[in-house]
Amino acid sequence: MKKVFILFLFNFLVLYSQTKKNTIGIALSRYDNNYISFIKNNIETSLKNKLSLILVDSQNSQAMQNSQIDIFLNNNVNLIALNLIDINSAQKIVNKIAIRNIPIVFFNKEPSSDVFNSYDRVYYIGGRSYDAGITQAKLIENSWNSRASFDKNNDGVLQCIILKGPEDDVDSNIRTDSLKKYLKSKNIKLRVLSEVNANWRYTTASIKMEELLNKYKDKIEYIIASNDDMALGALSTLRKFGYNIDNRRMLNFIPIVGIDGTKEALEEISNYGLYGTVLLNPKTLSEALSLFSLNISQNKSPLDGTTFILQDNKYISIPYIPITYSNLDLALSIYK
Repeated sequence: MKKVFILFLFNFLVLYSQTKKNTIGIALSRYDNNYISFIKNNIETSLKNKLSLILVDSQNSQAMQNSQIDIFLNNNVNLIALNLIDINSAQKIVNKIAIRNIPIVFFNKEPSSDVFNSYDRVYYIGGRSYDAGITQAKLIENSWNSRASFDKNNDGVLQCIILKGPEDDVDSNIRTDSLKKYLKSKNIKLRVLSEVNANWRYTTASIKMEELLNKYKDKIEYIIASNDDMALGALSTLRKFGYNIDNRRMLNFIPIVGIDGTKEALEEISNYGLYGTVLLNPKTLSEALSLFSLNISQNKSPLDGTTFILQDNKYISIPYIPITYSNLDLALSIYK
């Protein structure tokens, strides 16, 4: 009888080890953002039936995301992936998770290099902040050099408004700094009429833009936004003042350039409301995150079965794509 019980117990443990799935926790910044929602759906499809997935909506609240991290830890997940709301909270989060020796993958928002140097099991997947700024600058460079009408007073100086994230946001500041440096390297004279922290938000950008239009009026030649939500907020105000309405002829038009490549931004490029954006392919991002996380949670090589490259043993960089009306079909096809 004792031998039968031991044999039964052994067979049970083997069966349990074969059927037990690893668990990963993924916190997305906000489900009500179409770009993030698209990433969510792709992650669910990619990881379905391959592991146990705890996927949560942080509702654009870092406090809520912090509580969700506690839930992940209480569930003994094998990996935690985070789309941060407040990038400056990254170090505290790493310190908390590192005690448990659990791998961390930040995605879509890149913390500072110090964060990655503090723990050997922390990674980043997404666009690099400096690359976003440079790609946006190249789009502006091409439009400035090819469309003489954008230089309203023909003085050869690009006069602009810059809409940024929060004042202390590392990602936003790197995007803006790299944009300025690139334009300077190409001998494009930039005069920043005002640099405003609109905190990534549509509504804040819309309100700020009304103040700026009343102050600078026709002196504004470009609006450069660090994300598409702020670009769209600026556009809503411009239209109240009669700008960016006459579609194809671009009469009374102020070029607005964003970053992200959201569906809403692409629609407004199609309508000649926005001039362009910088797209981080959400399909590529979600594929990289899913495969990388799955491999690590199963104690495989992080890049096993993928074609991605891990730079400095920390970063999988997804390249940004400049999007204007001329290559809009490329961007739209990604969302199909």
